[in-house]
Amino acid sequence: MPDSMWSLADFRFDEAIEAADVYLDRGSGSELMARDEAIAFAHQRAANLVAWWPSTADAVPTCIVAKVSLPLRWERVPVEGSPPPIDERLWFDAACGRRDFIVGNGNTFIGRMAAWCPHDGVGYNVSLGEMGAMSDESRYFVAGYLAGSQPGYPRDAEDETDEADLVAWRAATARFRRTGLWYGRWGTCQVCGCVLLPDSAADRCHEHSTVTSG
Repeated sequence: MPDSMWSLADFRFDEAIEAADVYLDRGSGSELMARDEAIAFAHQRAANLVAWWPSTADAVPTCIVAKVSLPLRWERVPVEGSPPPIDERLWFDAACGRRDFIVGNGNTFIGRMAAWCPHDGVGYNVSLGEMGAMSDESRYFVAGYLAGSQPGYPRDAEDETDEADLVAWRAATARFRRTGLWYGRWGTCQVCGCVLLPDSAADRCHEHSTVTSG
């Protein structure tokens, strides 16, 4: 699955599909064929050959037969206004001491959730560490949200993962699921100089977080 929504600029059909061969299901299962043969098959049905999803340069595209209208345009769906739909079971105690509601993905930093304050009529983004007591439904929502949005493990150019990186990733994502915070920047401990995990915005590592200067 992609990490973000594709751009319409990534949409490829007919000759814009940059591959000599494609996979296409003509009714008897997916089969490998020349792209031009697949385009002809689609045009015979008054349709187009469409790449089902953006593919890497070395991958054979999987295609479907579908109608394409020019100029290309997205489907239009009415967008709900403000306030957003509120499920009153998803409440939590906000920093102001009143109850606000979780309403979805904050679409900003990893782990941030969209919240709605019914008292002031405003929406804002919040992390788990900024939320007080909450309903059971909210606890389960937050746990699932953080588990689903945690960053994947690091890989190098050969798609390999160093063992030290993997250990660090496990520790960082475990803490992320407890705090909802993911800083995503390089930093080092001012005491020992170790590289800090990306979920931390601190200037000291866990081992030296209680060490006082002087």
